[in-house]
This record gives sequence, structure tokens and C-alpha cells, in this order.
Amino acid sequence: MENQLDEKAVLRAQLTNPRWMTLTLAIICTLFALFTLLGVLVLFRLSSEGIKPEALHALLIAKILASIFCILYAIFALLLFNNFSKLRKGIVVPKMLYFALSVFVILSAANSIFSGQLGGVFLPLIILLFAIKIILDLGKLK
Repeated sequence: MENQLDEKAVLRAQLTNPRWMTLTLAIICTLFALFTLLGVLVLFRLSSEGIKPEALHALLIAKILASIFCILYAIFALLLFNNFSKLRKGIVVPKMLYFALSVFVILSAANSIFSGQLGGVFLPLIILLFAIKIILDLGKLK
């Protein structure tokens, strides 16, 4: 009985770092979703009168991409908050969500680079480093 309690205590101690990093990622994704939502609202409020067709096409693409990123960041935030609650209870979570988040963040950083916004690369790379660290920490448990 005592040995079983020690194993649970060790497991909880090992899950402390991934738990807090997951909470941090969830908060960052929530903020990203909120700021992207504000950007989407601003894009949809822009007037399209007197704009050249090429600029109108670029505006339409920006609206679509911003809407997709807003929805995806919100989904990741919800899933990360769910993982945080599981980790808080001592339940080991699968690493697949963190792999998906890593791929999404790489695509987000690539989108920032291609659109010429180099300042938008740093926070996704920090999220990527957090996700990799969580994957490595969860990999040590099994």
C-alpha cells in the first residue's frame, strides 16, 4: 500500500513541469485566439469601396486566414486546458496534441515569414519550444 502511494507521488512530481507548461500554452493560445478575433473583426469592418481588385483579393485571403487561425487557436486552447486538468489529476496524457500544436505553430510561423511579419515568428517559436519540452518530459514517463 505504501509503495503504491509513493509511485503516485513520484508520478505527480514528474507531471508538475508538463502541467504548468501546458497551462502556460493554454493561456497563450487563448490570448492568440482573442487577439486574432479582434483582428478578424477589424478586417470585416474595413470598407471595400474604391479598392483595387488585387487588394480586395488579398483582403479576402487575410480574412479567411485570420478566421481559420482564430478557430484553431481557440480549439488548441480548449484542448490544452483539458490536458491541464488531466495532468493536475495525475493522469498521463497522450503526446499527440503537442505534436499537432507543434505542426500548427510551424505553419503559423511560416505564414508570418511569407507575409513579411518577422515579428510574428518569435512567439510561435517559443510555443514550439514549450511543446517540444512537454513531449520530451512525457516521453520519460512511459
